[in-house]
Amino acid sequence: MGYVVYFIQAHLACMVLLSLILFKIMNGVNKRASMIYMGNLIFVLMLYYAAEIFWSLLDSGTIAASKNLLYLSNTITYILISFAAYGWFIVSETFQKEKLVDNTLHRRLLGIPVVISAILCISAYWTGLAFYVNDKNEIVNGQFYVLLILVPFGYMFASSVKAFGRFLNKERYVDREIYFMIGVFPFAPIILGVLQAVYWRLPLLCYGTVIAVYYVYITSLDNLISIDPLTQTNNRNQMYKYLIQKIKSEDAGMSLFLLMVDIDKLKNINDSYGHSEGDRALIRVAGAIKEACQGQRSRMFVSRYGGDEFVIVAQMAYRAEATWLADQIRNNVRRASASDGAPYDINIGIGIAQYNYDSPIPIQTFIARADSDLYQNKKILG
Repeated sequence: MGYVVYFIQAHLACMVLLSLILFKIMNGVNKRASMIYMGNLIFVLMLYYAAEIFWSLLDSGTIAASKNLLYLSNTITYILISFAAYGWFIVSETFQKEKLVDNTLHRRLLGIPVVISAILCISAYWTGLAFYVNDKNEIVNGQFYVLLILVPFGYMFASSVKAFGRFLNKERYVDREIYFMIGVFPFAPIILGVLQAVYWRLPLLCYGTVIAVYYVYITSLDNLISIDPLTQTNNRNQMYKYLIQKIKSEDAGMSLFLLMVDIDKLKNINDSYGHSEGDRALIRVAGAIKEACQGQRSRMFVSRYGGDEFVIVAQMAYRAEATWLADQIRNNVRRASASDGAPYDINIGIGIAQYNYDSPIPIQTFIARADSDLYQNKKILG
């Protein structure tokens, strides 16, 4: 009986903490799908905490534990756990830009295990296949009880494995932090959930889920503020952080290059066609750069450096690869302008600098060398 007060206080505290995040999501300007799905996940978790409070009142005898109430409590709890795990899977897929979950039909198909689990829980009152209440008012695991465990663990495991796979892919440096976050998310609720299964009157699982949600939310905010909102490339601060990391550790057989990309006469586009068209030109160039950097030939980090400038930090074996990349970007820009039917031509200049680990230089000097090469190339082209 004595544990119930602490148990309820813990779950109420977790509900308050998650409600603060939910409030920020609902009233924030960021209406990305990942944030909307995260809000849904938080709402389900808060319902789960309420179900746990109800269970503790039955378990402690504060509310008389009838057979019907025990069935109701366990049914609601298991269904909510499955929905929460499914909700996290959708959130993780959205963070990883997986197009599959953009489709409503696909999301419904992915939710079939939750439906099966819910049917088993609801029908347990009559069939006892998932669980049943014996003559002593004790919950006993049924023949298909394992499915109630496999469904939520399956969603968590699938999202974690997929994210770690992408995290370990060295060609995807730009998104590795968010992939790592998704990969480690399940560990806190899983570990503390297993402990709570052993010490079932300790409110460990609620702490685990709150820790995980806070970690995801903070990481997503950090990722948001590190992205240029117009072009959806990394901003200058992120580029500096990445460049510092690369300068400190040389990869064997690889050279470090910096490509400075500049849009010629962007001001003329703004003056002649308006700033909205100028923004579209920036987005078009950013898309052309990202498309050129998607190949497996090298490791690349794309960022917006300034108003009309982009910087690409690339690890490559030879300078010829950097030159090839510059040509690909130019071709992509021309092709994008033609396909979009822009009423003007977009011309870009590209400068290349190679870092010499044997003669270290400050980052600003490294960037200045690429900028100087850009200026020389523009001078040659007239």
